[in-house]
Amino acid sequence: MTLLSGKVAIVTGGASGIGRAGAKIMAREGAKIVVADISPSGEKVASDIRASGHDAVFVEVDVRNSESIQALVRQCMSQFQRIDVLFHNAVSVRLINEQDRRITELPEEIWREIQSLCLTGTYLTAKFVAQQMLKQRSGSIILTATVDALIGQAGIDAYTAAKGGIVAMTRSMAAGLSPEGVRVNAICPGFVNTPHQKVFMEVEAERRKIEALHLMRILEPEDIAEFAAFLASDRARYMTGGVHVVDSGYTAFKTAVDLGEVFDRQD
Repeated sequence: MTLLSGKVAIVTGGASGIGRAGAKIMAREGAKIVVADISPSGEKVASDIRASGHDAVFVEVDVRNSESIQALVRQCMSQFQRIDVLFHNAVSVRLINEQDRRITELPEEIWREIQSLCLTGTYLTAKFVAQQMLKQRSGSIILTATVDALIGQAGIDAYTAAKGGIVAMTRSMAAGLSPEGVRVNAICPGFVNTPHQKVFMEVEAERRKIEALHLMRILEPEDIAEFAAFLASDRARYMTGGVHVVDSGYTAFKTAVDLGEVFDRQD
């Protein structure tokens, strides 16, 4: 039996990156998938999943809009009659990379746009999905945060504030929902080699800088998705309220410097 046999999973941000990997891996593990994204290219992901012999539908959704999220839940229930998993990834990497700033230079409209997408979008999606999960008295909600919500990173103050809110919400949501059967966990990825991040990986000098910040290889989207599938499964049935770092050691050390060598030079 596969890890998610018989389960129904909604994957937001499912058209690309970690969301696309999550949709495909959860389908491989036996789940019926609702690929949810604002981009129509999510239909290609759902089509690919169906071509591999698994159930999947695409629903175009704007996570900033309450009516859009409620329609997503209704469509999932109409198609599959239940919701067992929410893997929430909706974000605009381009918006963060190109528009976020240090707080003193951060335009107010960019602050509001990032909070609306990342934090309010998480609130709305989790709210309406959790309402259905409470009726079932079961479910697993997995929210994607970031290591930048746990350690300082200059120049992305709106993003870190929004994702820090998701980290805090994970714990309070778990406290409120888990006694009635709904688990809530967050994943904090480090740098992930998604299509939007390839601009850094394709320049050798930039790639080397990024690699030097990690103890192991740079993560691929599938590395995060595999862990999300585990959290979605019954094998993680007693895991809730957790903030799980998956970052190839990024947060585990200060810098790629051998202090032994430094101290040797001082002798």
